[in-house]
Amino acid sequence: MKSSRLILIALSLMVLSSCKTQEDIRREKTVENLNEEIQQTKKTALSGNSRFMSIEEQLSRLTGMVEESNHSKSQLNERINTLEEANKKQVEYLKALTEKVNNQSGYIEEVIETLSKLNAEKTSPKKKDEIVESASEEEAPITFKSGVEKFKKKEYTEAKEIFSQVSEDKTKSKKDREGSIHYLGMTELKLKNYEGAKVYFSKLFIQNPKSAFAPATLLNLGKTFNLLKSKDEANLTFEELISLFPKSKEAAEALKLKK
Repeated sequence: MKSSRLILIALSLMVLSSCKTQEDIRREKTVENLNEEIQQTKKTALSGNSRFMSIEEQLSRLTGMVEESNHSKSQLNERINTLEEANKKQVEYLKALTEKVNNQSGYIEEVIETLSKLNAEKTSPKKKDEIVESASEEEAPITFKSGVEKFKKKEYTEAKEIFSQVSEDKTKSKKDREGSIHYLGMTELKLKNYEGAKVYFSKLFIQNPKSAFAPATLLNLGKTFNLLKSKDEANLTFEELISLFPKSKEAAEALKLKK
């Protein structure tokens, strides 16, 4: 009987021992599973953090792009404002230039009309012959130089006759013909025939703007306009002189006379 009890106790202990071991194993597996889940959760968390950081980077780049876009927009607006201002100034300049051209066109038309009238009222050939004959009788040479001498002596009528002949004599040098036209204007100015002076000065400049007499011609033309109370035309003429011959003494005087 005692042996049987001992066997039963031993078997019971073995069973209990066996059950405890399985429980431990189950617990260990549970712990392992939990560890795996924890590791997996950590990996998932790391992955989430990585994705979150990526989203933050993308958001930062997007913010930078928006700021850059706003800056570019601001620069574009500044450029547009600058261009609009430049365009406004250009329009104002073109208006002023157009007005100046219109004034000059009217002035040129007036000169051409006056020249046409003068051509229609030219001295008859008979009168010219009389002048030549008179000059021949007095043995006075018909030259630009002799005309200047008469002008300096204030013999303006005689000087005018000589300059008129020299200016139309094709055998004379171009310089003498141009000088004679200039002095015809100077003679008319001395005789206070301002309209006639205006015509001769204008004629010379229109025929040859690069003439050696051009600076003096423009200066005296401007003075003539002032005497005729044509201030706008005078200023335009002085401006033309200063623009074309800025280093000439006539330009310096014109700058003082310009109003």
